[in-house]
Order: sequence, then structure tokens, then C-alpha cells
Amino acid sequence: MKISILGLGGMGQAIKKQALQRDHQILSEIKSKKEYSQDKIKLADIIIEVTRPHVCLENIKNIIDVKKDLLVVTTGWYENLDLVKEIVQKAKIRFFYSPNFSIGVNIYYKIIQEAAKLINRCEEYDIWGTEIHHKQKIDSPSGTAKVLENILLQNIERKTDIIEDKLERKIKENEIHFSSTRGGAVNFAHTIGFDSEADCIEIKHSARNRNGYALGAVKTAEWLVKQKPGFYTMEDYLKSEFKIN
Repeated sequence: MKISILGLGGMGQAIKKQALQRDHQILSEIKSKKEYSQDKIKLADIIIEVTRPHVCLENIKNIIDVKKDLLVVTTGWYENLDLVKEIVQKAKIRFFYSPNFSIGVNIYYKIIQEAAKLINRCEEYDIWGTEIHHKQKIDSPSGTAKVLENILLQNIERKTDIIEDKLERKIKENEIHFSSTRGGAVNFAHTIGFDSEADCIEIKHSARNRNGYALGAVKTAEWLVKQKPGFYTMEDYLKSEFKIN
């Protein structure tokens, strides 16, 4: 593939490295808004957007305007998801987004989902979640944490609310406390706890570096360019490649 990368921070650099290792061509590397131009992306097969939440929507619109297939790694813009779906459908391009591109994390989601279904039948277990990310992470809680929160609420009937803020009171029976920590150079970890008086089950995913996220982005880009025009997520990729429902 011929790839243009929009945003060359730590994740953008990792994606570039993985793409080159898989024999793809980096057609252009756009580090900032000042460097962006249609000429730099018009010959690419796909654009990978990995910038910041406050500029992501503008970037998406600009790329869709020139009808280029787009994979969005940036998180924190999902309040505009319905708008993006609408303009993607009108433009008839291929579009892919995910709160987390790590294949391992997406397998972790499925593990948590099945565990939550079992815990739903065991009222003696309380549930909590925690995450840690590096000090450069802008959004808190992360998109990954949000997905985990939704999985827990959808599968554990006695839990109806998530608390993300500092708690200065006793937590209610229907609440799950999900805490976030930011610090360090390379930290990516999420833990879900199912806790009873007798024992505690902790299920953790911890990334050693950005490589898994970057490789997942490149693999899904490879998959995306073979699909019909449309709006795709990691669920579509897993169903196609892993036969996971």
C-alpha cells in the first residue's frame, strides 16, 4: 500500500515503522496542520490519521472531501461519530476507527465480556476497573476504558452506573468505580477486578510498548482497502479475520 500518515508523534512513528517492515510505502508524513495539503495525500491508497482530538474532526472532513480512504487512530472525538458516519456514507469511501487498535486489547474485550456474563450470575462479586497511561496521554479516561465500562454495564445487570471521578463517599451497589492514572514514559495497562469476600479475580492487559497498537493499525489498513466502501470498526475486522461474533 501507499500510505500517508497524518501526525508523527510516538504512535505515528510506531505505525510508520510497522508499515515499512511489512513492505508498504510511506508516501508522505504530515507532522502538522501547516504541512497538510491535498497534493501530499492524493496519490495515497489510504490515510492514517493519528493526531490530537481537537484537530481530528477537521482532518477527517478534509480527507473525506478528497474521497480518500481513511483509518483514524486518534481517540477523544466520538461525540461527532454520527456526523462522521453521515459524511462517510455520502462520500462512499472506506473508513475505519477504533478506540484501540491493539489486536491483544480487542481479544481482552472479548475475555472481559465472557467473564462479566459469568459474574452476572454471582451477586457476591463486586466489580471495579483501573487504567494507567503514559504522561503524554491527553484524554482521561481512555477510549479503551470507555469500551470496558460499556462491556461491564451491558453484561452485569446489577451495575447501572460508572463513576470515573474521585469518590469521597461510599460507593453505591449499582455503581462501578473506574479510576485512571497518568504518568511515566510508556504505560498502557487496564485491569478489571471481580471482588468477593472469599477471593478476587483480576484480569489485566498490559502493553510493553506501542508496537501492538501500531501493528494492529497497519493490519486493519491492509484489510480495509480490500473492503467495499463503508464505515468499519474493529468488530467488523474481528468477525472477518478471527470469526469472533
